Amino acid sequence: VISAARSQQFRWNKGGAENFRKMLVRILKSKNITLKTKLHGIVHLLNSTMFLSVLIVAILSVPMLYIKHQYAFIQGYFVALSFFIITTIIYFMCYWHMYKTVHGKGFKNFIAYIGMFFTFFSIAMGFSIHNTLAVIEGHLGMKSDFIRTPKFNLNASNKNWKENKYISNKISVSTILEGLLMLYFAFGMFSSFLVKEHGVDFGLFPFHLMLFLGFGYVFVQSLKTHN
Repeated sequence: VISAARSQQFRWNKGGAENFRKMLVRILKSKNITLKTKLHGIVHLLNSTMFLSVLIVAILSVPMLYIKHQYAFIQGYFVALSFFIITTIIYFMCYWHMYKTVHGKGFKNFIAYIGMFFTFFSIAMGFSIHNTLAVIEGHLGMKSDFIRTPKFNLNASNKNWKENKYISNKISVSTILEGLLMLYFAFGMFSSFLVKEHGVDFGLFPFHLMLFLGFGYVFVQSLKTHN
């Protein structure tokens, strides 16, 4: 359930930030590893901080859609920055290589993979506000309760997973923010039809659609947990 995923993601991502704080100086001062290994280690320890970057880019993408068409002299910058979409293509191809190794090639498997790939990334981005809060706590050294991932073991027909003591019955701040961000990115999609004087701009529409679906899924599933 979503509550179990939340508690697990919170621990993992906060723990990643805490490990970065703990190990950074030790890595930099180490005389037994190369500069290349040090850089690789630092980037690896910052992997959970990726969610903070994702959230910032996502939130800024809507006003940037308007700025892009308000100031014609910066249009070239946006064209140049579109080059970085290649990173998504690299991810897509790497995961496809692993997927076809397990499930095999073929058109049907490729179509199934496309759906799975974009579903995964949408939901991952939907967790970005929740995981960002965890990362910030980790970097700031803030203490919080260790909430275990629920183990349900529903062997009896009269048992209900919602009775598990590790399931939170309160609507968290992150859940409220996820609902607001769902609406925000719905506005982002609508903006694609408004920003251009003559015509539309669908450049960020797929990104905003994935964010809308991701935040919407996490938000709705979280509300279901509390019902």
